[in-house]
Amino acid sequence: MKKVATACFTVLALAGASKGLSNGYGMAGCGFGSVVMGKNSQVSAATTNATSFSQPFGITSGTSNCTASNQVSMEDVQKEFISNNFETLSKEISRGSGESLTAFASTFGCNDSAVSEFGMQLQKSHQRIFSSPGSQAALEVVREEILSNKSLSQSCPSAVL
Repeated sequence: MKKVATACFTVLALAGASKGLSNGYGMAGCGFGSVVMGKNSQVSAATTNATSFSQPFGITSGTSNCTASNQVSMEDVQKEFISNNFETLSKEISRGSGESLTAFASTFGCNDSAVSEFGMQLQKSHQRIFSSPGSQAALEVVREEILSNKSLSQSCPSAVL
């Protein structure tokens, strides 16, 4: 019975780890264990998280290194998306529409009604967006374009970091 309980605690700890991985807290995830043990002692941190049941509380309350939905993680999503879809986005932005462009808008939290305006704004600035080398430079210009448009800056809240 004790082995089953230990296995259940381990599974619960690892289930919460995906939340912690996005925030850089390692496999143990967020929770009291990550605060006390840090990144270097993942087994001890996971055990502490599981035995103290601190992950569910931390995720719910936003404490113990657990944050529900933060701008840093949205920035990471935006960086990864533009990096992985750079060529496709360049083509779709030049047209002002497309599936990848729509998905890209969602990484900025743009509501459905703002997607076409998002596409048009970026289409007008295609040359500026893709004139600097690399996806990260392009992402910065995209953010500037969103923030320079009053309607988009209100409809795409994750553009503000």
